[in-house]
Amino acid sequence: MEQVLYKLPDGWEWRTIEEAAQIGADRGFAPTPDSEGNVPFIGMTDIDQETGQKSTYELRNFDDVKKGYTKFQRNAVLFAKITPCTENNKTALIANVEGGFATTEVFPIHALDSVEPKYLLHFFRSPSVRRFLIDHMEGATGRQRVPLKALKSVSIPVCGLREQKRIVEKLDALLTRIDTAIEHLQESVTLKKNLLQSALDGQFAVIAERMTIESLAEVKGGKRLPKGQKLSDEETEHPYIRVADFTDKGTIDLSGIKYISKEIHEQIKRYVISKDDLYISIAGTIGKTGFVPPELDGANLTENAAKLVIKDKQQLDLSYLYLFTLTSDFSAQAGLATKTVAQPKLALTRLSKIEIPKCSLEEQKSLVSTIEALKSKIHDAEAVLLGKIEDLKSLKASILDSAFKGEL
Repeated sequence: MEQVLYKLPDGWEWRTIEEAAQIGADRGFAPTPDSEGNVPFIGMTDIDQETGQKSTYELRNFDDVKKGYTKFQRNAVLFAKITPCTENNKTALIANVEGGFATTEVFPIHALDSVEPKYLLHFFRSPSVRRFLIDHMEGATGRQRVPLKALKSVSIPVCGLREQKRIVEKLDALLTRIDTAIEHLQESVTLKKNLLQSALDGQFAVIAERMTIESLAEVKGGKRLPKGQKLSDEETEHPYIRVADFTDKGTIDLSGIKYISKEIHEQIKRYVISKDDLYISIAGTIGKTGFVPPELDGANLTENAAKLVIKDKQQLDLSYLYLFTLTSDFSAQAGLATKTVAQPKLALTRLSKIEIPKCSLEEQKSLVSTIEALKSKIHDAEAVLLGKIEDLKSLKASILDSAFKGEL
């Protein structure tokens, strides 16, 4: 797929990227170490995703980085080879240091005298350019990179410096207004999520009686595959549920389900989960809970998850148990509220000892009904807000692309 080159206004021209910028630093350039022998080092974290600004950096010893890393000079546009797309728009303008080193996972691109550095930044953040480079990524799935040959095949529409500066100023003003509006909408989404969490916590907090999970449900772990065996994409009668299949909406994503053979299933057939059980991840991403869809009734369950099997359905409602796992109380008892130290695994014994507020089955169903009604209203409101956010992001993309057609 070739880059789409369209007709430009009078006074504009198409230039190859190498006619408009230099990829990499001058061969004769070397960052100057400070009095302690350190130079700025730039990673691709902490980039402002909306503006492409990167003001933070660390200091590393010059001798440690001079051979293994990528040099850049002031006003370099660092374009990430691995995440040039979607929400991870890892492209940044480095304007606050004379030069330094950066991770090898970026291309440092330096505008020539006829091109404004920020004009170049906006160009590489425009959706059409990112789509073009995404289409040219190479390598195995999950490890794809934008190759240098693809970057060198990019052409950039160039106008006079005065016009470039005008475009940059107008883009900055328009995009800032859009970003501010998006930020306010996202704050509203967060407030609604907090409202739901507060209501959920409040409903359970007023229930005085408590019982341990193990007194109401059996807690059983899943099972890893026998040594040397692998999961398959080929559909069999025995699906195998992984933590990667758990969604944030309390169910299983069926699109990536893996399978095992009848022979493997026979070896681990005791470790299955039913549609009447609740799953919870206990390793990796800990604390994700949810229901098993009917299509996966009887599926094998990963060793990185456990199942909660209700002993008496007249004592405990499955949906009530699920909602409790979403509370701050449950997170605190499970040790999930502390983020300072990574918890390698949620022990089944700890999970069993967690205390759950206990009320009559009728009261449980009433609580579930109340929360589900509130969830529905809040989710509807969230959908409207998220729709507005997507509209603004589309507008932003349209403005960026229009700018390089001389339409701004």
